[in-house]
Amino acid sequence: MNKKSFGKLLVAVAFSAVLMSCSSDIVNYPSNADDNIVTVTGDTNGQVTDNQYSDVYANIASNGSPSAKTLDNILYNMSTDTYLTGDFAISDTEFQKRYQKEMLDAAKGGTYSTDNEFDEYRYALTLKESMYDIKTKDGKSDLESIKAACVKQVINPDLKDADQSEKWDSVFHLDYSDYINRYYKPTIYRQYLTAWYIYNNNYSAIGNTAARNVTVVEITDRTDKPGEAIKLITAWLNKTVGDSTASVDDCDLHNLARLWKGVDVTTDEQNWLNSIGVSNLSSKIDEEVAKITDKNQYTTDSDLESSYTGSYTYPVSHGVELAKRELEVKDLITEGTFLKSNSVGNVPTTLKNNIFSSNISTDTDSIKNGTKKDVTYISTHGDADLRYIAPSTSISGSSSLVDKMVTYDSSTKSYFIVQLNSVVTTSRISQSDSDTDTVKTEKRTLAMNAAYEMASSDTYKKTAIVYFLTSNTISYSDPDFYSYIKTNYPDAISD
Repeated sequence: MNKKSFGKLLVAVAFSAVLMSCSSDIVNYPSNADDNIVTVTGDTNGQVTDNQYSDVYANIASNGSPSAKTLDNILYNMSTDTYLTGDFAISDTEFQKRYQKEMLDAAKGGTYSTDNEFDEYRYALTLKESMYDIKTKDGKSDLESIKAACVKQVINPDLKDADQSEKWDSVFHLDYSDYINRYYKPTIYRQYLTAWYIYNNNYSAIGNTAARNVTVVEITDRTDKPGEAIKLITAWLNKTVGDSTASVDDCDLHNLARLWKGVDVTTDEQNWLNSIGVSNLSSKIDEEVAKITDKNQYTTDSDLESSYTGSYTYPVSHGVELAKRELEVKDLITEGTFLKSNSVGNVPTTLKNNIFSSNISTDTDSIKNGTKKDVTYISTHGDADLRYIAPSTSISGSSSLVDKMVTYDSSTKSYFIVQLNSVVTTSRISQSDSDTDTVKTEKRTLAMNAAYEMASSDTYKKTAIVYFLTSNTISYSDPDFYSYIKTNYPDAISD
């Protein structure tokens, strides 16, 4: 068999004759085809399916190319063995932050929820059916033990913990290490590998993305009582951002979102809401339910009664509970690192332009003392500076905090506040021999975070794959894999 080679790292690619990559037909099953992959006691009604090795072989042959999976494995091995080491090594904390966010997003997404209540057992079963070894934290794999350890709950996205892992631990109660190591680790590391390529081969492109890490809150006014939203926003800004003695935690935009929804508020917070006379979204539910009177069919609001009883299929009390749950899971916050080429939640165009404006300085001291002006407003709390994107058009034309911080979108009747957490500009990440080790680390972290977002682009993925294949020696013993590379990445083949 002819072998084609290129590059410098030898990776032997050998595939068994068990599968034919160009066909979903199995030529010959291995002898263990009918054996169970995992032993699951307590599965009396077949809740766990696809548990034989033949299911795995058939799945590989029919769903996706074995050659594509082989390439994924090669890239993952390259990332751990060669490239994501030293200064570019992925710390456990960094990896944990990535996979925990992905899993929390899955839990909040609704796929595993009924009536907005996340069912961890359903989530765990899905992973078991995908051949992941999910078990209790004390090592039990039977369904009865797994089900007993799981929790059903409504996940409020505005309950922000100081440590994301605290929220993750409150949602996931099983041992997901097999799933995390076999799925998330290769997936995240391959994206970091592409980020490594961008960082080391197209560094200037990172600055051009104008990447911004932001936290955005979107408060949409009540249509039945317009003006309630801005009443709350004005009072909250004055109480928090406008008070230099307020802590950074007090100024957290998640708190504003939570107060507008009116769920999971403390007694003191509710007393404060009452003192400023705000009718939030929770109040709206209470006000609507008050219009439903079961004693007089002529005075009750029949439309609301139908709505809160599911067309008279359950009592109003249950309808209220469902409405409160729906309100609780409502996410008013958008946060993360965004590129200029991407959208940032539902922010209007004028606000997006300010977020990615070239008129954002990294010299915050000069902005605070008034010698420099850009499109941001800075508020100091203790040792921390909180920075916000200013609106293009002020709401009232005054010098109030609302006019300095709040953008109003008349088309959606929504108010936006954007906290700017970090900025990537060409000058901000410009490398210099005079940089201290601390500055070098800060710049590398900023640049790699932006590059990680860029790495989701198919164009960068393909370019990076060609680079890694041509920079390493690949000896092809499988003609199907060689054909796959030649077809999909022809620039990686040198005949």
